[in-house]
Amino acid sequence: MYRALTLFQENIEQAKHLTSLYEYLEGSISSPFSDDLLRAQIVYSVSAFDKLLHDIIRIGIIEIFTGKRPPTPKYLAESISIATYNELMSATKKNPKEHIFEEAVFKKLKTISYQEPEKVAEGLSYIWNEKQKWQQIALKMELDDKTAKNTLKLIADRRNSIVHEADIKPGTNKKYSIHQTDIQSITDFLGQCGKEIVGLVVLSS
Repeated sequence: MYRALTLFQENIEQAKHLTSLYEYLEGSISSPFSDDLLRAQIVYSVSAFDKLLHDIIRIGIIEIFTGKRPPTPKYLAESISIATYNELMSATKKNPKEHIFEEAVFKKLKTISYQEPEKVAEGLSYIWNEKQKWQQIALKMELDDKTAKNTLKLIADRRNSIVHEADIKPGTNKKYSIHQTDIQSITDFLGQCGKEIVGLVVLSS
């Protein structure tokens, strides 16, 4: 899981580079489109967080399958298709059960977005048998769980506004205002949140 965390941190740092480019444009040519770099940073940061959750959930599920992590109630309650069952029964050294199972997990999870706090908790339930997940995450972040969840929800909402609505206010032709300091806070929050989640999940194994 630490490899997934390293990749996540690299992706977060790459997202931060958009701020540097924004500062350059603002200080040189004052482009009317430079604000879109800040919007892109939100999208990239949320994407990095989403991928991290997908990675650690998939890795954790495979660890349970191979006996390296204790199973959770959600894991045990999950069903697989008969086709997947047949593939598992037909596994070979060249195509082992772990590989077949991981492919099935990947296909199942790839359509799910882990951006909203409820979805994050739901996904982590596959691998982390903790009833008060956001309380534990928030504690590590030195926040209360309501603030942590609300912050993530607002970030996801802003990302959706950018991706699905061009960040334009309803009933107008104007984009929502955006500020560099807010974007830095968003990226930093997601970076810390992702790091703390990985630490908690690893400790639970």
